[in-house]
Amino acid sequence: MIWYILVFSFYVLFLIWANVKSLKKAESIDDYTTGGHRMGLLLGIGTTAATWVSVASVIGVPGYLYSSGVSAVIGWVAGWCFGGALIPIVAYKIRRPEKPARTFPEFIRHRFEPFQNKSTLQAIVGILMFIGYLLLVNIQVTGFGIVFSSITGIDYKIAIFGFLLFILITSVGGFWSVAATDTLNTILIMIGVLLASGVVWSLTGGIGNIVDTLATTTSPTNVGGPELEEGILLSPFGTFGIGALLSIFISNSLGTPSSPHWVTRMLAPQNVKVAILQVLGTILVLIFIMTPLIVIGLGAKVLVPSIPVDKTTDYIIPLVIQQYTPPIIGGITLVAICAAAISTANSMLLHCATSLYYDVYLNIAPKRISEKKFKNWLRLSIFGIATAAVLLAINPPWFLAMGFVYVYGGFGAAFFLVVFLGLYWKRMNRAGAYAGIIIGAVVYVAAKAMGYGLPFVIAVTASLIGVLIAVYFTKKAPLEAYEPYFEAEISDSTREVLEKMRSTTQEEPEQKKERSHIG
Repeated sequence: MIWYILVFSFYVLFLIWANVKSLKKAESIDDYTTGGHRMGLLLGIGTTAATWVSVASVIGVPGYLYSSGVSAVIGWVAGWCFGGALIPIVAYKIRRPEKPARTFPEFIRHRFEPFQNKSTLQAIVGILMFIGYLLLVNIQVTGFGIVFSSITGIDYKIAIFGFLLFILITSVGGFWSVAATDTLNTILIMIGVLLASGVVWSLTGGIGNIVDTLATTTSPTNVGGPELEEGILLSPFGTFGIGALLSIFISNSLGTPSSPHWVTRMLAPQNVKVAILQVLGTILVLIFIMTPLIVIGLGAKVLVPSIPVDKTTDYIIPLVIQQYTPPIIGGITLVAICAAAISTANSMLLHCATSLYYDVYLNIAPKRISEKKFKNWLRLSIFGIATAAVLLAINPPWFLAMGFVYVYGGFGAAFFLVVFLGLYWKRMNRAGAYAGIIIGAVVYVAAKAMGYGLPFVIAVTASLIGVLIAVYFTKKAPLEAYEPYFEAEISDSTREVLEKMRSTTQEEPEQKKERSHIG
């Protein structure tokens, strides 16, 4: 217990120091939302990797490996890797404009509604993002509470309200604050999972013994539950079945490159080259994180044949830490898991608050605001949303990893065609964007509610039909809508339109006058 608290205390002190330093860099609205579009490669890799490796990865995936075997590798790890391989295709285009959009909904507005003073499309995307990221932040809070309460003995409800302080500390400085914290968290996650996997490897006797056990065990997932079919944990479909596993893989792989937080990450780098290298570097880092997680999840079945009847598989990592790891390694692993929760929660909380305040409120009721007022209102939004996410986590609604599948699937259904067609097809227009987003989102939710096996495929198919009909029965997109993503040099008319859209958040006249007087 003392080791856990000691290591965690040092981590908290570093968080506070790093974010106080980062506050000084968040001077403008661009700094606050995308790091001023000047993020370097190492910091970019750090923040992207940490956001990618959420608590659903560190706790949820080993939990599914424990209960469903190697099939979870196909559904989650392989799905995320395939999706990661598609992100450079987005990065190549999304970062091309000299002055990129500040947010994902603003990119949608730039591409499809550049002439609208109030963009309904930007507001719709902002609302969908708010709903999705509120759920994802809630999942991180839940995961933190499960791990921290299980290992330290502190009540779950107290733990999640303590987590509220951590995500607020790391979010108030905007993107720079999040990136600085995330880079540290990436290092801690790598160290923590490598140490924990080393302990599991040593105690189980290595991968050979793990495989032999998985091939013969029939031990139920929970004590007293139904026994597993012998060999099912080594089956490529596991306990999921081909339809469910394919649905998980597709949602993760195609939902990843079109999820707003990944697109936004590609708006932050200094240039296109850095954006692409950032993704490739992140995938390399993920290999050193995901491989140990696979060892832990599969090896846990050897160490703990069945978990208590009142626990879900999300508790398998805390059980292994408590029962088998030395205190110092357990403390480091605890910090690594908490780092995964914090690094993803603060990033998604920032996206959630920005989409609600910037893309919905300021878009619907446009007015000029100062940089200071923008940051203060956004911080207030962050506090309110974080509090709501913690309150929702008091009674967690689902398994952590599966929660991510649902949200990624929804984002992919709504945005996959809009992102890829918008970046690579000049003919893609405003009507097509409305059809793609609305049909994709509605059909995905309906298909999921009715229990269809491949809701993502159904939704994207319906969305594609709607997009093609809308595009070919309406006017072509104007030059100003697509030129920044297809041409190195843009026309004066396009430049004028972009400047007009960005002018919404210029400083108030009286503040400009005051600054001029001081100068």
